[in-house]
Formats: sequence, structure tokens, C-alpha cells
Amino acid sequence: MTTKDSFLYPVTPETLHKYAEDIFAPIRRGECVTTVWVPMAGRRMWNKFIIENIRLFDKELPNYDKYLLTYIEPLDLTEESLTGYIRLMAKSFIEVALANKYVKKDVVNAYRAVFNNDQATYSLLLENLKKLLKETTDSGLEVIFFVGEFDELKFANTIFYNNLKSLWSGLYPRLHYIFLLRERVTRQENISKWGELNEAIMQNIIYVPLRSEKDTKYMIDYLSEEYKVKISEAQEVIIRNLCGGHPYMIKVAVRFLARNINENFTPGQLESLLSDYYELKSVARAIFEARGDKEKKVLQLVAEGKKVSQEYDEISTFLRNLGLTFFDKKVTNKLFGELFTKSIVGSEEKKNDSTGTNGDLHINENTGAILVGGKTVEELFTRQEYMILSMFLQKKDKLFTRDEIGEMLWGKESYEKYSDWAIDQLMSKLRRKLKKIGIKSSLITIRGRGYKLVSS
Repeated sequence: MTTKDSFLYPVTPETLHKYAEDIFAPIRRGECVTTVWVPMAGRRMWNKFIIENIRLFDKELPNYDKYLLTYIEPLDLTEESLTGYIRLMAKSFIEVALANKYVKKDVVNAYRAVFNNDQATYSLLLENLKKLLKETTDSGLEVIFFVGEFDELKFANTIFYNNLKSLWSGLYPRLHYIFLLRERVTRQENISKWGELNEAIMQNIIYVPLRSEKDTKYMIDYLSEEYKVKISEAQEVIIRNLCGGHPYMIKVAVRFLARNINENFTPGQLESLLSDYYELKSVARAIFEARGDKEKKVLQLVAEGKKVSQEYDEISTFLRNLGLTFFDKKVTNKLFGELFTKSIVGSEEKKNDSTGTNGDLHINENTGAILVGGKTVEELFTRQEYMILSMFLQKKDKLFTRDEIGEMLWGKESYEKYSDWAIDQLMSKLRRKLKKIGIKSSLITIRGRGYKLVSS
């Protein structure tokens, strides 16, 4: 494999193959797996890469073509409900099954009508999903559901989780779940909520930490090639110190350098600009806000350099397993990056004049902050909404196609792409938020072409 080929992997091949072995070893035993991730750290990318390039992982999953690997993507939900989720599971499975040479296509196609029926009830869909999976696995095949964002399904309830447990039990040992979470599995609230499904969730728990030094170097090299920017050793040190091993934060930092490729920043200037860069601060804060109250308490203590008492030992271990905290050479408990530390201790955000306006909406091109009436609106937008809005404001009155929006959000690789429906949903939510806060701009749809942000 050439150096260029190796960049097909989202992390070093060694790391991804180790992860593949961790998740597939229990699968080969007939079990389920729970993986726990830091938010925005690559859970979707890693798992979709493995699914779409499973031939590269034949050592970790021998006879891989006898497994139907199906990713359940919540972004593809056409209705956020239990019925919608079962329908999504079935349709996602059918798409995978029809592409497998061992599947009887007529058997699978016979179920299409019921899952396409918008009037079908939850119980009818669930019963047909059971039948479809049983008929498929009776031929010797096995099913692996990668359950994306499993702990973020706001509409799910204990009955739903019990139904997933029943589905698994009825098809054992040919049905497996790989749960993709960001929550601490042992939180009492989760144990109570997940009901009987806890049996599957607790079988094998794997923590996926932030990137190692080697993987961080790999990623910086990859991104510098993708963005066509040369990263000096001094710049790399700054990125490492500020972002630690968080992949999305590293990507934002490299992208910032690419956008300012003709600027000769001194190391001090670059560190100051990245420290104030709105998107980086927003991500750092989102990582903190995703944690539970007790976890936040421990992170706060570490950020302030205070001792963490033994009553928090379980939580401290959990945070170290994810790489959010670590012990340095002096055995000092620290957080993974300076930006994350600053976001917790509440460093005061610098005020800058905004540049580039669109009605009442402004973007500061130096910090990346989006402002309304001079005030930041960080809490109003999700990461993806921020990325879209920032893109529109940086190139005012430009028409952006769905492909351009999709590539900006998820990259060029197929395993990061989503449906037009997912993009339309994001744009619809962003439009409602802009209208709700009275922005004097309009996010308009140009039929058949894309989207544009214009002043009213």
C-alpha cells in the first residue's frame, strides 16, 4: 500500500484494525458490543468506513460476506418516532441485503410494500421486521446493526428498548448490535431507561479514546494534503497543544491555516487566533456540555488544577478511558487540550468588530464568531448549522448546491455522505431558527439548484 493509499483510512490502519478486532471479536462469539465515544470524534466515520471497506478487515471478520452489516443513521429518519425508527431499520437492512450475493432477493423484496406503507402501525412494522430478519438468517447469514447515536434518540422509551431486546433474543446468535454512544453506560438513568436491553448493552463495553500522538500526526499530514497547505513543525505543536487529539478540532485548525495560507503568522499570533476562533471554542464547549453533571464536576476540578476525591473514582476512570483527561509525566491530572481547558474555566471571550454582514447577521472572519446585534449566538445553532451558516456568510449571495453543502459537512468520501433529505432537513431547521430570532435575512431555495442566503 502506498502512502497515498494509506490515507483512505480515517486514522492509522493499525488503530482502525485494532478497533475492528475489538468490535468483531465479540460478534464472532455471538454477542453484542457497546462503543463509547467523545462527541464529534469520528464514530460515524470509522464505522461507515469499516462497513463500506469490509474487505480490508477480513482478518478481523472472516467470511465477512456472510454478515449483513447495516448502519442505522438517525439523520435519515423521515419521522422522529418509534414507527419511523423501525421503518428506518427495515429499509436500511433491505438495501444492504439486496446487495449481498447470498440473499434470496425475492424473499426480501416481498417485504418492501409493508415498510413503504406510511399507514403501517408500529406493531405491524416490528413484526414484519422480525419475520424478514428470521427468513434471511435462516439461510445461515448473520446481521450486524450498527446503531448510530443510540443514546440520543429523544423519542425512544423503555418499551422500544425492550422490543429491541426481544428482536435480538429471538434471532440469537445471528443478530448482533453494535451500539455507538457518547454516554457513560453505567449511569443509573441509562440503566433504568434501557430496561431489558441492558443485557445486550452490557455484554462488551469498548471505550474509543481521542487520538494518540501517532494518529494525530497522521491526521495533520492527511489534512494538510487535502487542504493543500504546508504545516510547519511549530504550527503542528500549536495545533497539538490547543486541540489535543480531537479530530474535528484538528480539522478546523488546519482548515483555518488553509484559508489564511498567505498570512505569515508568528507562532504567538497563530496561537492567539486559534484560541479565539469561534468554531473551535464552540466544539470544545459542546464536548463539555455533552457530559453528565458529575462528569462536568470532575472536569471542572481537573481544569482548575484541584484534587478529585475518591468518590469520583469511577467517573475519573471513565474520563481517562475516553482520553478527556490524562496524567502527564509529572503525574498531574490534565485535560486533553488547552482549548478544552479554557472552555471549562470560562475564559472571557474577546470582543472584536464584526466583518461581513447580512442584515442583522454578522460573522467575524478572524474568530469565526457569528453575531446578532454584536452578541454571539453560539447556543442557538448546532455544529452543522453553524458550519452551513458560516459558509453562507463568508460568501454572501452565492448559490450553494446540495453537493457543495454535503461535501462541506461530511467530506468527499462516500462513507461520510448523506441523502438530499438529510441536507433539506438541516436547512429547514436552520431557516426556522433564523426566522425565530428575527434575522433580516432569508434562506431561500432555488428549485433544482440549491440554497442562497439573501438580505431582505
